[in-house]
Amino acid sequence: MLSLFTISSYAQRKKKQQKAPLPPEKEVFAPPAIQESNAQSDSDSQIFMPESAASQIIATKMNGQEIHSASLKEFENIDFSQLQKIAFSTAVSGRSLDKAIIQRIIDEAVQLETLEIDNFAMENFPEIKKPNHHLKKLSLLQNGLKALSPSISNLVALEDFRCSNPLQELPETFSQLKNLKELALSYAEFSEFPKAVFGLDKLSVLYISGNPRGNAKIKELPDQFQQLPELREFGVTSASLSALPESFSSLKKLEKASFSSNLFDDFPEVLAASPNLQFVPFTDNPLKWEKFRASIKKIKWRGLLFLNETGFTKKQYEEIQKILTKIDVYYDGMQD
Repeated sequence: MLSLFTISSYAQRKKKQQKAPLPPEKEVFAPPAIQESNAQSDSDSQIFMPESAASQIIATKMNGQEIHSASLKEFENIDFSQLQKIAFSTAVSGRSLDKAIIQRIIDEAVQLETLEIDNFAMENFPEIKKPNHHLKKLSLLQNGLKALSPSISNLVALEDFRCSNPLQELPETFSQLKNLKELALSYAEFSEFPKAVFGLDKLSVLYISGNPRGNAKIKELPDQFQQLPELREFGVTSASLSALPESFSSLKKLEKASFSSNLFDDFPEVLAASPNLQFVPFTDNPLKWEKFRASIKKIKWRGLLFLNETGFTKKQYEEIQKILTKIDVYYDGMQD
């Protein structure tokens, strides 16, 4: 599970008075945070690539033995049926990874629980020909993928899927991944919110980030969030949202919500009323001062609120903090 910031209110106010550096606004769906999360969960087998190495393959057997290789041909001679984890990575952008080797892994690595492919280009992800009851974590970062095969539904044990690629949509069969708990899609080029996720009622973490330089943007969210009762973390960033649906109020377990880089001009009422929120990045929205000031008076939660890049003045930020006495507001880029 992705962790939340826990900083005492007193300590934060003291830092503000001393003009100390503000804590960074974490976007957990982005590749750096995804990698950080991996390091936390797999610290016992994490190996750092020397700067001189262009690419590497790290595999872990079921008995805990690690295999390190920089040669794909050498790796092909390994007995895939004994592997628990495989991680491919390269420092050379655009380097391709033979689809045949990934197909072999899908077909032969019958005990594999984790597969990570970082920065290797792939035209498409191989077909998954039959139900896979072992793979729990799949991470595809910066591979240039624009689509996923409908056969991804055969990853019936999948719990954690991270994808940083220009996906244009999710296949309808994605809704069949009933064990999925964490889903992070960054640099996606969705023109609409993928409705397939509403079939995933075990989701506790869901982040979707668009391509900041792309033209395809999510403009609205479907009014179906009652179908995701376990959500604790949710975010849609680098999109074109200006409102949230009423069903968003059904997310009683929500602790973290990120809506940075959207088109909100005030603070959504359903977000203000969410009782368990603790951490809300709301940076880079075209907020209108009078509307925003009125809207934050309805906030019922306490925690951290990030309001960077709003164009507000120092005096306006000070007024925000006076209104939100139980919330610590962090900001920068203010006008005098």
